[in-house]
Amino acid sequence: MNLALALDAAPDAAADAAARRAAMEAAAAAAERRLAGERARLLADPGFMQIRDRYFLWRMAEQGAIWGAGAWLALGTGILPLQILGVVLIGAVYARNLEFAHECMHFIAFRSRRVNRVVGTALAMTLLTNFEEWRGSHARHHVDVRDEGFAYQPAAIRNWWLLWRNLLALDHFCAALGKCAAAVRGRMPVRSRSERRVRDGFRLMAACLAGGVVFDLLTGQPVFLWLWFLPLIPAAIFNFHIQLPEHFGCVMDNGSALINSRTITTSRFLSWFVNGNNFHASHHWLANAPIRQLARIDGIIHADLAHTEPSYAAFFGRYYREVFRNIRAPKAAA
Repeated sequence: MNLALALDAAPDAAADAAARRAAMEAAAAAAERRLAGERARLLADPGFMQIRDRYFLWRMAEQGAIWGAGAWLALGTGILPLQILGVVLIGAVYARNLEFAHECMHFIAFRSRRVNRVVGTALAMTLLTNFEEWRGSHARHHVDVRDEGFAYQPAAIRNWWLLWRNLLALDHFCAALGKCAAAVRGRMPVRSRSERRVRDGFRLMAACLAGGVVFDLLTGQPVFLWLWFLPLIPAAIFNFHIQLPEHFGCVMDNGSALINSRTITTSRFLSWFVNGNNFHASHHWLANAPIRQLARIDGIIHADLAHTEPSYAAFFGRYYREVFRNIRAPKAAA
């Protein structure tokens, strides 16, 4: 296509995109009105909304068993390939911990708000995430999904360094360490109870990190290196692939979960692994519903969702094709 034809086609493409978006938003608005009664019925159903402490404790037992297996492989075998496998298993546990901490943030893991806070703080810290800070930003996220900590854009990834910087969450880890230092030195603002909780969370994180380093140095045994620090590498990569599909490419400046969030059809194993995060549109449609009920919600709203995927492979195949196309594209002269 020559330049003149391309310029002529551009307005038509923009107009088509605007028309498609308008139609999508109109359909979502109509569907929200039609589904309002169903949402109200679910909210009023005490059995549906019931929080089951034992269910969450069972999930924690699963996490503990996987972590224990990884710890034995990492520390008890002395065989490097098995040690690496152990680190990967522990990393998977830490990435999944954020999904369980997310339940605690919504106060739907346990009936007690205090227990949710304590358990959520411990779970989130394994991936150097401050539970109270994340809880505040996540509340804003449910009002406006553009307030998103994992807003990766393939067009912004134009070289291998940026790709690995995102995959390994280097900005997140550097920011966490910087905030730990600020909290310890008293340079973090404390103007409210919530800010005090954030500061105390970073002080606790700093104490745990320092304790791990000191323990390894004093004993001469790389226990925390194998059980916490090295697993952060696979944990970050797992977390990237769990979090990215939630809203990527959706209509994020619209308040309807039917068009601003995504659902992915997947196997029971992967749905278990991501703790139901494949039903992310269901979660945003009824945010305080127990995670175990998301599949049931999907059965109600799936036909009205604008962004669905047949599998994680389909989503990430398309995503990485775009990323690699950008990386290989000729760079404009400075």
